[in-house]
This record gives sequence, structure tokens and C-alpha cells, in this order.
Amino acid sequence: MTLLLDPRRVDERRAAARGALGPLAASLSDDLLPVIERDLFIPPEKARLSRVGGRCPDDAALLEFDPSSPRLHRCPQCRRSHSDEAHYRWWIMGYQLWLAERAVHGAVLGLLRGDVRAAAFSERILEEYVARYLGYPNRDNVLGPSRLFFSTYLESIWLLQVAVATDLLEANGRAVKLGAAVRDRIIEPGRAMIRQYDEGSSNRQVWNNAALLASAALVGATPELEPLVWGPSGLMSHLARGLLGDGTWFEGENYHLFAHRGLWYGVQLAERLELGLGEAFAAPYMKRFEDGFAASFATALPDLTLPSRRDSQYAISVRQWRFAELCELGLVREDDPRLAGMLTRLYTDDIPRAPTGRAMSTAEVERNLPASKLARSDLGWRSLLLASPQLRVAPAAAPRSLLLEGQGYAILRRGEGSVYLALDYGHSGGGHGHPDRLNLQLAQGSVRWLDDMGTGSYVDPTLHWYRSTLAHNAPLVDGRSQRPVHGTLRAFDERDDIGWVDAEVAEISPGVTVRRSLIAMDGYAIDVVEWNAPREIQFDLPLHLDVPPAAQAPWSPGPLGGGTGLEDGFEFVSSPAARSQGAGEVTRLGGTRGGFAIAAWVTSSLDHAVWRATGPGAPGRPPASFYLIRGFGASGVIRTVLDWSGSIQDVRFTDGGVVVERAAGGKDVHERRTDVWRIERTTPGSDAPVSTELRRLRDAPIPDSPPPPPARPRRRPRMAVPRISAHGVAASIRGIELSMGEKHYRRSELAWKDAGAPTARVRLAATDTSLIVEIDVTKSAPFLFAEARAFNELDNEHPDINSDGIQLHLAEAEPESAVLSWLLVPESAGDSVRITASEGAPPLGARWRGTPSGYSVRCDVPLSPSMRRAGLDLDIIVNEMSPDRERRRGQLVLSGASGEWIYLRGNRQSRDRLVPFLIDDAAP
Repeated sequence: MTLLLDPRRVDERRAAARGALGPLAASLSDDLLPVIERDLFIPPEKARLSRVGGRCPDDAALLEFDPSSPRLHRCPQCRRSHSDEAHYRWWIMGYQLWLAERAVHGAVLGLLRGDVRAAAFSERILEEYVARYLGYPNRDNVLGPSRLFFSTYLESIWLLQVAVATDLLEANGRAVKLGAAVRDRIIEPGRAMIRQYDEGSSNRQVWNNAALLASAALVGATPELEPLVWGPSGLMSHLARGLLGDGTWFEGENYHLFAHRGLWYGVQLAERLELGLGEAFAAPYMKRFEDGFAASFATALPDLTLPSRRDSQYAISVRQWRFAELCELGLVREDDPRLAGMLTRLYTDDIPRAPTGRAMSTAEVERNLPASKLARSDLGWRSLLLASPQLRVAPAAAPRSLLLEGQGYAILRRGEGSVYLALDYGHSGGGHGHPDRLNLQLAQGSVRWLDDMGTGSYVDPTLHWYRSTLAHNAPLVDGRSQRPVHGTLRAFDERDDIGWVDAEVAEISPGVTVRRSLIAMDGYAIDVVEWNAPREIQFDLPLHLDVPPAAQAPWSPGPLGGGTGLEDGFEFVSSPAARSQGAGEVTRLGGTRGGFAIAAWVTSSLDHAVWRATGPGAPGRPPASFYLIRGFGASGVIRTVLDWSGSIQDVRFTDGGVVVERAAGGKDVHERRTDVWRIERTTPGSDAPVSTELRRLRDAPIPDSPPPPPARPRRRPRMAVPRISAHGVAASIRGIELSMGEKHYRRSELAWKDAGAPTARVRLAATDTSLIVEIDVTKSAPFLFAEARAFNELDNEHPDINSDGIQLHLAEAEPESAVLSWLLVPESAGDSVRITASEGAPPLGARWRGTPSGYSVRCDVPLSPSMRRAGLDLDIIVNEMSPDRERRRGQLVLSGASGEWIYLRGNRQSRDRLVPFLIDDAAP
């Protein structure tokens, strides 16, 4: 076989590498030659994720990756170099992936170009990994078991490269003995580790599946192949559930690109292995995959950067070699004029040539670089292996307005695509989604007037700002970020130079529905946001328009009150100032940037305050000012007019709509009815206005976005906790007693027995005011209580999670009640306990003592009247460490944890996991 290429096509591909793709083959050889001539370095350490590693300490920019410089790392912004050990350990991640890809690189050149030195270099890399792989420790991981890295999906990408390189070498008649060693010392142990950790519908599981398919095929494990395609978290499940009906991955552009590349490997492998993708019932899902190539470019902004929606890197340019390769690989499968047109732009647009960074490619973990003029000789090894020898071209048409119905993203483009307005209303995006339903974006050329900033580092506290509603141009209620819900499209219509999108989101806060309408004209837009609630609420609408206000009433500094939750965002705000506005009073804003100018008129139907403040800018950029319109009421409307063309003389807001006076004369009168938006346009010299009506219905019905998954039903009866008198609380309470053991263990890498079989015993009783909790922990290794630290150097979780200690999670019996949490770590000296409480959690008393087999913690937890009367929901989690680790080894979880993994749990527990209890006077 080969895994990716039909062996019958090898001679054909060799001819292409000598002919039309010769310049690509030559440039790939030029990339590899200096690498071959250097000493081969294999890092003895595994990669490490930390807060510091890989980012400039001065401006937080991602440091440049240079495979030849393990100890010195340059910042692309400030140009300073850094040599901290944490940067080296981060560099290892990129380097190991880079080196595995060089093994594929050399094997491809050996097979198609007859390059003996390249093939021999590929063999050297594999020989080194055969000798070293099993020596790397599978511990201290962040997201799944891994030896070389800190997360399973990275190991999967690496193992996939190793499998492909081995396969290509063997297809070239080389490395027969080495191939057996690779299978024995790398493939078998690697795939055994990866298949333990099934991540379901995650984009990361796409890569786990690809690696498992390639490795199972390589070792001849035929029975394992079909479940990897047709199983519950297999390839077909990802095509059917991960890709939405419009071909986009549900988590947004950044993860679409990452997931689709992994799906490409999975589809190529499944087709080569004849695993049923050609069956008729698979066709609709395969079409989603084919559409996914072009969907990568569908939402591009006017400057050919991608919107930074959800957990995306900021302002990714499409003008990179890997995007050109995506087009080429898509065109091999289907002659799509959208891909051919994009290639035409990438290969012919007159922009400066810049370093492409291909020689430093880290396999499929992309590193984004500035835009560059491109040629086919800039493509990668996959193109040499599979791309069409002849370039397919098509006219590069101006981008048009677009509705991605599966994603729930509507784009209204103006000025031949030079102006971009978008309403992000639909799918919430899963774990990488942001609470930003009804987010508004506006870009003009390369200027992002109303921006989505994406996400910076996952291990920096600013993550919580970028994941807040406040960081978006989206509504929030009572100072708190939206709930993770989907929105519904009400209307989408476009006629000539007028477009309308209308959407609403229910339950962004309990009982609150918000509707947003956006009208795009040829030089301006009207934005209408309205809400309805069952009570008076505080309604906030951020407007991240970094321009000054027009001269009006003075601004008064003051605190911008808001939620104090981890991802409400208000703690990141500085220099807030406000001014009060009466109902209907208009705030004027305006400014210039990048050769463009914008003006805005903003008003509300209620008395309101307009705030101006500063928050973090886009990742790696300076702080930026923004506005927030705040009103109080059970219902209301905020209306904004945005003029990017200088075409508006004045704006008047009426009870029924908006009147726009044009600078060139004439006016537009806008009015929205239930399902119609009506515009009457009067031009100079005309006798009568021209009317246009945009309507709700299009040629086809507009489907709703999928509903959120139902809440997990409660299945357990309430257990009785005995009520005892306060004076009867003795050294060891008599109450309900529960045990935790193997079925309650959340593992990291080690299973319960291998971790020393830790256990815990919990006793519960209640007084008139408190819940008495006593936890006796038994573990074979000495307990390790962390010293108090203000800073967690590993990530943005509380540092005390990496310690022996206790987590308490408590809520009232009412399903919507908030969870109160406490993190408890005994102090080594004395009997006191260090306690970190969540927002709203009352103080509690706690003491600890050593026991012959471990330690015991006793807590006095205040109970609300509702808990004493109607019951409470509780979970108790025991964190456990070992002396050979930086991160905790595992947890004992009272509610049960059989088969669960500890990764990304922090100091959190889902509301529906808590165990129900009832305080009972009659209980023994």
C-alpha cells in the first residue's frame, strides 16, 4: 500500500515531480538540504505547557519558531530574544512536530524524486525515535496522555507523520527492518495510549482518529478500522455532526481549518482502505466535507484575513501557502470554481513577497505568518504527492453577501466586497464558542471598525476577557455574560444594494429574548437591538468602536459595575467614564483610521447611560477604548446608524423608524414592520420616493439553528443527612457515611491501582445552621500540600488545584441555583486550612489533622434556609498529588468518575453532577 497514495499512481506522480510540479519538488529539496547537513538533535525532555513558555513577556506575542534555535527565541513584534527555560520546553512541541514532518518530507522526495539523501535522512529520524520514544514520560499532561507532548492530539499528529513516513519509505523499497522496529517501538505503544482517550465530538478526536486509522492499517489491525470510521466518535460521526449543513465545522473558522485538515487525512485513509465512504447514504455527509474546502474562505474579510470568531487566532491571513495547498487538495477531489477563483487571487494578486515559513512548518499545527505573494512552488509535500499537475484557474469574482445557515452567520458585503457587515447569531460553538450571540462586525478594507478579537493564550488570564460577552459587540443582561444558547434566524433578504438580516436569541439570560436587525445600504448601515424580559433588567450593549465621541456633555468618571464571574469581563476594564442620556437622545461618535472614516449615531428608547472605557485590545495589540450603552427596563430598543462612506448629512430617529438625510441630497426613510423592512428613498430632483420592501421569506424556508442539548435529568433519590444538635458535634461526627474508591477515581495517566489506590470516607451531618463535612483521605504516598502561591506558572487555574486537598461544590435544590465552591488546602504547619471561595460563597470553617493512613479535613459549611428546608446538592472532590509531578495526578469524586479523565477540570464541577441530599430530623 501507501496510506495516502494509490501505489498504481506512483509512476504518474514521479512524472509530475519531474514535469509540471518540478519547481515544487526542487523547492522542497532546497528546504530540506540544510536540515540534512546539520547534526540531528532530538530533545531529551518532553514538551511543557506553561503560562510563560512561547510568549513574549513584554507584549504577549507568540514567539517565532526556529527549529535551529532551541534556546533563543525572538519576538516578532518587539524583536527582542528570550532564553527562559520555559520557552525551550514550549519550543520542543513545535520542534518534535517539525522533525516528524521532515521525516515525511524526506520520504516523499525519496519516493518521487529518487533523492537518496532525503530518504536516508527520513530513516535517521525514525531510527532516533525508535531508540528514544518509550523513554519519554507519560505524565504531567494537560489534555490526555502523551509522551512527547502535553496533549494527546499533538501525539496523534506526530504519530500520523511517523506512520506516513514509514509507509512511504517502504513503498520505495527501503526501511524494511526499520519499519518493523517503528511498528514495535512507536506505532503499537503510541496507538495503545491514544485510543484510551476518546474525546467524542471534539476537533481533537478528528486527529486521534486519523492517527489510529493510519497506525492500525500499518500494523494490520484490520478489525479496528471500521469502528474508527463508523463508530460513535468515528470519522463519519464527525462528518455528520461536527460539520454543519453548510460545510463549516461547528466551532468556528479557526477550528474549521484545524478539523478539516484532520478530516482530510481521515477521508483519504478511509477511501484508500475502502471503508464505505462511497456508499449512497454517506453522500450527503461527504458533500459537507467537499464544501468544507471552500467554506474555509467563505467568511474572509476584505483584506483576505479571517474573522476572529470564537477561540481563533487574531486576523489570520488567507495569503499563506497552507491555504493555497488547501485549495489545491480540494480541487483534486472536485472542480470547484470557488477554490479555483481563490487560487487565482493567491497566485496573481499584486502584493509583496514575504517569507512563507514553509521550511519551519510544524506538521498540522499551524503557525500563522503575514500575507505573501504565492506560487505553486510554495506548496507542501501533500501537493507534491497528490495535487493536479496542471493548475486549474477560474476568474476571481468579487465576494458577495452570504448566509451560512448551519453556522448561523450572515454576511452583507458592499462596495464589491470592500465593506463587510456580519451578524453572528446562530450556533453557540460548543466548548470553543464564545457567549456572543448577535455579535455585530464591520470591516472596511483592512480596517476592522467593529471587531471580534478571537482568543489569545489559553493559559493567560486574558482568556477570560476574550471569552466574555463584554469583549464583543453583543448584548448582555445584568452585567453577566450570555448563557451558551443558539439563536434563530428570522429574516435574510438582499435586493440590489440593500440587505437585511434579522435574528433573535431566547434565554441569553433566564426569560430574556433579544432581537437584532441589521440593514446594509450602499454606504451605511442601521442596527436595531431590542429586548423583552419578564422583569426589569440591566441591559448592556457594548460597541467596540475605538473612535472619540463628538463634543457633547462632559463625561463623569466612575465605576462600571458588572458581574464578577470569571468570564463576565468587567475586571479587565479600566478608566470608565459615563454620561446620562434621556430617552431618544442621540450620542455621536466618529473618527478615522487607515485612510477611512466612520461616523455613528446611537440612541435608546429608554433613559440610559453611555459609558466609555478601555479594555484589552486584540491579542498582542495595545489596549483599546470601547463604548457601552446601558439601560434599565423590561423592554427597550437601542438603535445605531453607522456611516463608513461620508454619505450621511444627518440622522433622525422616529417612533416608527429611522430617517437618514443624505449629504448629496435626498433621504431614506426606514420602517420595520412584523416581517417586512420598508425603505422609501428620495433622490434630488425626483418627484416621488422609490419604495423597497425586504421580506422575511426567501425562496426556501429558513431553518432554525439546532436547539441546545437538554439538561441531564436527575436520577438519584435524595439521601438523608441527619440533623444533630450543635452541642452534640463531637470529635468525629455520627452521620451518613459514604466511601470513595476505584469507581470514583478521575485519572490523569495512571489508573487507580497504579496511582496507589487512594480512598476517602465522607461523613455528613447537619445542625440548624450548618452542614458538617468530615473527609478522611487514605493514600499510599505522603500527602503533599502546596505552599500558598499568588501565581500559577502552568496555566490560569488556581495554583491550589495542584495539591493534595479538597473541593466542595454546593447548591440549593432548585435546578437553576448557582453552585458555590470552595477549594481547601491544609497548611503544613498547624491545623489550619487555606480556603479559596467562588463568587457568592460564604465563609466556612475548616480544620485538618494527620492520620496514620493519610489526613482528615473537617468543614462547617453554612446552609441557606432553602437548603435546610428543601434540600441541597453536593459534590466532594479529593485532589491528589505525587512527588514526581507538577500537576495533580487524579481526583476522587463523590458523585462517581468511572472512566473519566482529570484534564481541564480545574476547580469546577457541573451543576447536574451534584449529589442530592435532604436534611432529615428522623435520620439515624
